[in-house]
Amino acid sequence: MPLITLKAQIHADPQTEAVLKDAMFCATKVYNGLLWHLWKEHKETGRVDISRKNLNRILKELPRAKGYYSMSVQLTRDEVREAYKSFFALKRKGLTRHEAPGFRRKNCLSPLKYVQSGFRVDGERVTLSLGTSREDGVRQVSFRISHRPDIEYERVRELSIIYDKVSGRIEARLVVEVKARENKGTGRAAVDLGENILMAAVFDDGMVMLYSGKLIKAIRRYWQKVRANLKQNSRRWKQIAHREKKQVEHLLHMATSHFIAECVRRGVKEIAIGDLNGIRESIDYGDQLNQRLHVWPYRKLIDMLKYKGVLAGILVRDDINEGSTSITCHACGKVMASNRRHRGLYACSCGWKAQADINGALNIYERAYQVSPVKGSSGRVARPAVVSYHLGWHGVAEPKRRDKTLCASA
Repeated sequence: MPLITLKAQIHADPQTEAVLKDAMFCATKVYNGLLWHLWKEHKETGRVDISRKNLNRILKELPRAKGYYSMSVQLTRDEVREAYKSFFALKRKGLTRHEAPGFRRKNCLSPLKYVQSGFRVDGERVTLSLGTSREDGVRQVSFRISHRPDIEYERVRELSIIYDKVSGRIEARLVVEVKARENKGTGRAAVDLGENILMAAVFDDGMVMLYSGKLIKAIRRYWQKVRANLKQNSRRWKQIAHREKKQVEHLLHMATSHFIAECVRRGVKEIAIGDLNGIRESIDYGDQLNQRLHVWPYRKLIDMLKYKGVLAGILVRDDINEGSTSITCHACGKVMASNRRHRGLYACSCGWKAQADINGALNIYERAYQVSPVKGSSGRVARPAVVSYHLGWHGVAEPKRRDKTLCASA
């Protein structure tokens, strides 16, 4: 049964919220405590032992480990192990610029994670176990949650309590089993993700669609300029960051919802997307462009496509090697960066001409399905349908009045 992650707001009284924050603070102390002991061992012995046996021994010396559920403590332990495993993997590749896992800030509220046990969800009511050894004697807490009403799920597999730094609220993330809608389609599509062109989509009949990303760029650029004149992490700075995040997410939801609906209408059963893992390490287009691409919401966009695809009975794959797809001629296979011309034009000496992002999407389609969606010997594709959208009441401009109520709701 398909799994999706459901975001939910927590509605709790001040006492319950204080207990949750204390438990999250304990998770931070445990995480930092494990790192400190490993650092100390490395200093004394020259090696780091991240075995579960050694980490469990360290846990017994950490008093804060009694501040939250025992299985959640083990998940914090596993976070430390995974962080060190990633560090060791980078070291083996010779990427020495990466440093060992660092401490979390003392006032950081780490996630409380529950897998299979330690929690109960009854409709809108959630009950969490906090163990039996807390100093204040609180063994469990209960609170109400609210989430989007159109999601029907069978069972909650995992639950996490997180602190959203932007909104300043405690929220819940539920990994739930959902019933996928019946999809009798047999069609296929491929998507190339970009910046100016948010999504270039190619369907198996040669039809293509372009989703503009220019408005997202404009929103991010505007709010970044506004934040540049403010003290970082100040209250006003966080309010603006939250406003930017909501506006960008609004546009991403509009684009992905429209695209998935179009896929359903066209009988698409599977969507292929390029594998973007490691893209931040591999790109080098200069400091300014690198910074823009590093913060571009590729992963959020893919996650939206995946969970909306699940609800529509569409499989979304993001494991396709997209190396050189943007500079490879779809007609003759020649790889030449200079073929990518101005204004998004891809033109090859063999006579093939196409919008550059469409050319990339066609290559992803061919790699994913071992066949080209282009019909006929002419190598032509259908004229692209360009999809644009606006924010409506979500204005880009900053409010003129410094109204605290307006800022808080932005």
